[in-house]
Amino acid sequence: MFGKVGRCASEDDIVELLKTVCQVYFMVFVNKSVIKSLEFVINNAFRKIFATKSCDIANECVLTFNCSVYDMVLNKSKFLNKLEHDENTLCKMFQNNIQVELSELSALYCT
Repeated sequence: MFGKVGRCASEDDIVELLKTVCQVYFMVFVNKSVIKSLEFVINNAFRKIFATKSCDIANECVLTFNCSVYDMVLNKSKFLNKLEHDENTLCKMFQNNIQVELSELSALYCT
């Protein structure tokens, strides 16, 4: 992604694009290896975006831009909670799946 956009876009635009891509990926696939992979990808992307070799600086940038995996877990949990309480027939059909996924998210991040 960064190779295509390069330095043509601002850091803010690149970060928003990164957040969108990671959030979509995170909505579909979630397990411990995905969480570790996303943390690695996000950290390296921020190091490249802000031209630093320091992991500490990259981690601070990740937190500043609310782009951490923890933020993605919160976003997905909020989304699933809304679906769980929706009166839509389709949402009601998947209510058990939603509850299972919420408990899996909780277990993944709490352990």
